[in-house]
Amino acid sequence: MRRRSLLVALATCGLALRGRPTWAAAPARLVSVITALPLDHPLVRSRMGELRGLLAERGWVEGGNLRAIWRFSGASEDDLARAVGETLRDRPDVIIVGSSTEAEAVLAETRRTPVLFSTASDPIGSGFVRSLERPEGNATGFSNNAPAMSAKWVELLVEIAPETHRIGVVFNPRTTPAAGETYLATLNASIVEQELELGMLPVAEPAAIERAIAGFAAHGAGGGLVFLPDSFTFRHAGRCAEAAARARLPAIYPFDTFTQQGGLMSYTGAREGTAELMASYVDLILRGANVAELPVQFSRSFELVINEKAAAALGLGLPPSLRIRAQRIVS
Repeated sequence: MRRRSLLVALATCGLALRGRPTWAAAPARLVSVITALPLDHPLVRSRMGELRGLLAERGWVEGGNLRAIWRFSGASEDDLARAVGETLRDRPDVIIVGSSTEAEAVLAETRRTPVLFSTASDPIGSGFVRSLERPEGNATGFSNNAPAMSAKWVELLVEIAPETHRIGVVFNPRTTPAAGETYLATLNASIVEQELELGMLPVAEPAAIERAIAGFAAHGAGGGLVFLPDSFTFRHAGRCAEAAARARLPAIYPFDTFTQQGGLMSYTGAREGTAELMASYVDLILRGANVAELPVQFSRSFELVINEKAAAALGLGLPPSLRIRAQRIVS
């Protein structure tokens, strides 16, 4: 991590010597953003404002030397393809994508335009970069859910629900990084070590979420759910949490969006500093840095969030060990 920070610092210092761009010297530069959430979503609106402010601090002001276009990737593959096509026709200087799904779609169409991903969970397994230190392509960014975290998800789930002996893994193979393979490899090793049973619950459409979870619950007591990082389930977080609650299954999720909508617990790399990183990398690229030399950055801390009301509804107590370690407890 120190080496990555040093690389960024050196690049920043070197490029700063060229001076800040002047509005009269060149036409406005274009930053395009593709997000999996609707543009009127509170989280998107908050991130818009945050990124706009951070770029302005670095001398890139919308309406002056910078243009920014935000697009919603939509609810289908056709919508996503349309958003990507429109974005590339604009010939942006930098493209920011919100998840692995958007990153994959953009990189399938261009290996020239710089692409920054803000939540790619497995950038090597997904083929976005060749290495974390030197991506060696046209993409880099931030990752907060490495495949190695799969073992931690199982550990935490069993800790809060000790009767769990069957694990159902919920994911959409089309939208989970590397079709879930890298996560499943680590998760399976953890399950074998703890002598648990493993079940695959692939879902490809919203209606399939409840069917898959209800079907898993029907096989008997002792079931629990692990949700893999996946833009599809993220988009339907409320539906996932409701289905798990109706089936009376404890579940652990990779993002706190689920716990905020009634899910039991989440464990993920903290996102603090992500916006700062995105703004810094946009600034560096617009000033001439090579995206292939900007290292992928990982979370430096992790966040455990527990929904106490959801735990009580399942008849689960909150062990002191979890209560102490939780960064947030919601109810």
